[in-house]
Amino acid sequence: MNRGFDSYFGPPSQPINVAQFLREANSALPSGSSTNASWEQLTPELRNAVEAEINESISDLKSSLDQVWDNPVLSAHVLRQHESTVASVHGQADAPAPKGRKRKRHIAPEGSESTPEVIQLQEKLDAVNLRCWGLTVESALCMRAAKNSDYNALDAPKESGAGILHGDVSATRSSTPDSLRSASPDASSYPNAVISLTVYNRITYLPSCLTRSSQHAVLSTQTLGDLLRVLPCASSNMPQEELDAEGDLSGYNVADQTREHAGCLFAIEDLIYGDRRETADYAEKLIAHFHKLPEDKRPQIKIASTSASETTFNALTLRIQQPYWILHQGNCEHFFVIDQIRLAHASDPPSGYPLMLHLTPTVQDLCRACGKVPAIHSIVGDMRLGESPCLLCAPCWRMMGPPKTDEGVMVVPLIIPFVNH
Repeated sequence: MNRGFDSYFGPPSQPINVAQFLREANSALPSGSSTNASWEQLTPELRNAVEAEINESISDLKSSLDQVWDNPVLSAHVLRQHESTVASVHGQADAPAPKGRKRKRHIAPEGSESTPEVIQLQEKLDAVNLRCWGLTVESALCMRAAKNSDYNALDAPKESGAGILHGDVSATRSSTPDSLRSASPDASSYPNAVISLTVYNRITYLPSCLTRSSQHAVLSTQTLGDLLRVLPCASSNMPQEELDAEGDLSGYNVADQTREHAGCLFAIEDLIYGDRRETADYAEKLIAHFHKLPEDKRPQIKIASTSASETTFNALTLRIQQPYWILHQGNCEHFFVIDQIRLAHASDPPSGYPLMLHLTPTVQDLCRACGKVPAIHSIVGDMRLGESPCLLCAPCWRMMGPPKTDEGVMVVPLIIPFVNH
């Protein structure tokens, strides 16, 4: 990988064998029915008090936050205060304006600060004794404007596969505090680990930089092929070409934009997991390419004994925040990093894995005619438009009307972005 990518990831963790992690985690898993002597010595009243404090502390915090954000007046006040504070921090941290030029000051918009509920909320905020609560001038070093990859096009985790979470995870929800439980040899066994990972793509106009594309949660019993099938990728959704009797391109079939992967490979910890195709195995092609390099510059990697569709995450040794490489559909590249490896929890969805947790909104090209709405057609060979191809939206193309002669004119539908159904 390019060393310029080091700023996006890392530092990586120690190697983690997923199967060994499951064995050790299951052996150390406490049982909710077995408790130690200290807990048994407490009176029922004290037990109820401890359990109530544990169960209600988080819910009380969440309910108080929901009350503020569900109230338009209170949430608007909090946002105005935050924006004013951030602007003040930036104003103090920025270099002084050149002589004779005045810096524009941020003026907070007027609101309903005099209402009783706002005054009561502000008094609660002012009463917080945490010294780290306020933003200092040094906070400007950690602030930046939101990027497109910071937004999520999904409003909830999306089921994108058929993986099922096996095992009784309800036992993880016990009112007995974890510190008061004792290990039990009859503890439930969890066959699946939940692995969270983030996928990055190269920026088209800046190949030396990466941007986050999506985030997924896969089960350790699923394969690398299961992950590849759910990656949002334009190369996998391109319309199928239609050829005429002479073999020339005559159009595109947009009825089914789900293409079978024309080869793939995963590069993970000095092993290459190919697709094991008889005619064009990507792993063999990559090794053959490396053999053309001088011996002292060849990467020390080799082909794995199993293919990507046969290799489960249980069989891998992974490192947190270590980038791994995916190549498929010719020369389409992705990088993915492992964010978390953990046991399943009762709050996890029971099925639909791999789950898509985050999807960066697609930035579409605007119509070249109106410049207001995203284009959906690419017009090739139409002399009236002044450029070929020309990106147009549906209303503008209808207003243009059909050309006098269709010879050499082709209407190519643009790739439909990956959406949440």
